[in-house]
Amino acid sequence: MAVLTRKEYNELVEQAKKLEGIIAETKAADPFYWFEPSRGDVTEEGWRILRKYLKPEDLPSGVLDSQLDALCSLSPIKGVSGGNQSGKSTTGAIKAYITATGELPVSLEQIYPKDLMPKGPKAIRVVGVSNKQLFNTVLPTYKYWCPKKYLKNGKWEDSFSSLHNTLTLTNGSFIEFMTNEMDVDVFQGPPRDLVIYDEEPREDIHKENLMRFTTSDRIDFLFCWTPTHGITWATSLFTDGIDGKGNEAKLFKLCSVSNPRANLEVLDAILSNLGDYNEIKMRLLGEFVSLSGLVYGRLFNDKIHVIEPFKLDKYNHFVVRGIDPHLVKPSAALELAVDREGNEYVVGCYLKDADTDQLKADLADRAKGYRLGWSIFDKSSDSTIKVFGDRNVFIEMTRGKNAVPGAFKSDKFTGSINAGVDEIKKLLKLGEKTKKPKLFIFNIPENKPLIQAMKFLERDSYPNEDDKGKRDKIKEGKWDLHACLRYIHQRNVRWIPPEEKVPGYQEERYI
Repeated sequence: MAVLTRKEYNELVEQAKKLEGIIAETKAADPFYWFEPSRGDVTEEGWRILRKYLKPEDLPSGVLDSQLDALCSLSPIKGVSGGNQSGKSTTGAIKAYITATGELPVSLEQIYPKDLMPKGPKAIRVVGVSNKQLFNTVLPTYKYWCPKKYLKNGKWEDSFSSLHNTLTLTNGSFIEFMTNEMDVDVFQGPPRDLVIYDEEPREDIHKENLMRFTTSDRIDFLFCWTPTHGITWATSLFTDGIDGKGNEAKLFKLCSVSNPRANLEVLDAILSNLGDYNEIKMRLLGEFVSLSGLVYGRLFNDKIHVIEPFKLDKYNHFVVRGIDPHLVKPSAALELAVDREGNEYVVGCYLKDADTDQLKADLADRAKGYRLGWSIFDKSSDSTIKVFGDRNVFIEMTRGKNAVPGAFKSDKFTGSINAGVDEIKKLLKLGEKTKKPKLFIFNIPENKPLIQAMKFLERDSYPNEDDKGKRDKIKEGKWDLHACLRYIHQRNVRWIPPEEKVPGYQEERYI
């Protein structure tokens, strides 16, 4: 290898500097193509900020949600909740321009799903909160990221109509900008291919926008917002995981410190002026804010706790069940497998309107292939319901054809819900040595309501606590599958060898 003279070396250094300058100018002139999405990574400085402002139990575990996750999601309704510096508005702009142009940033080539690539010109609608927010925040963001070759004469001013608040691109696609301040009638009109909300929209506006997809190939919504208004209709949409028409709604929580473009010094200064801990979590993690907070919060992470299903081995897996039968709403049941090491797997969930005979038959059929142990019922099922002809659901479930074997009843006492939640929290925490939890949920459609419960189960609050008396402050009402999981953990959940007798249920009044 030839040895460079000092002069030759200096010339190479100068050439390198010029090349770096050209690259920087190119990126600055057309940043869309050089967009780098967050991928859920956190730097040491980011972790310093997280530890500074968050309680240990609220610190994120594993890989965080990212802009890449949201951009590549095939869900028809996507939510990107994020606080300051999280990049939520940028995510919306990048999504809009990919859909409008069919172009991809270099970082997304070979990654972005082919099913999301557009064919032909597209009509896109972006909805902001107010005119002030639209002109101060939304439009500058979309102006910055717009691919220049799709602008008339390469200029935003020649392509954007201030009269109609519409950006028309040279390929025929257009983006119209609207706000929550407009009358809902204004949102009527021809079909749209993509609707992006920059901050939470009004519910009536969203319903009207849904009508714009009646003739489209697919529904495509992206919510980009900081959830400052607590649990609202929009947060409930993602809490349920599905809208009223059966469209999947998937939420991605963007952590501010995982955004590679975030100014962490500015973020630190913003957080230092916040006094409310829930607001800090909302601004830093994109968490939904409720009066008393989410029950599991960041302790549950679907990238860690939700796993792909595997075939159970009758010898190595022992299955127990939690059952919450009803006569006036869907009955719920949950199947939990435990292995030799004490790892627990939610292998199935049942949620269906069914009378006791049908419920028994369904549970018996689902148990085929399992080495089934005991089942624990909601204690309330063991009561006589006069309005239904003095029926006792627990007795019906444990007698006759397909009677549930090894049946027990749950305990109900002041603090029982909190006690059950505490047991589940222990299983969700990562072990110091293994760096893994003890509780996992199979990634199958029937388990989705439970996964949603783990993400969005709220604490409750009672303004007149003295009048109502002491109660568990957890809103478990609609989350019957979570109740089933909690019932199970009122008993000792352990692997039982095939040769060991499974305890059966006995009660004097049935003998």
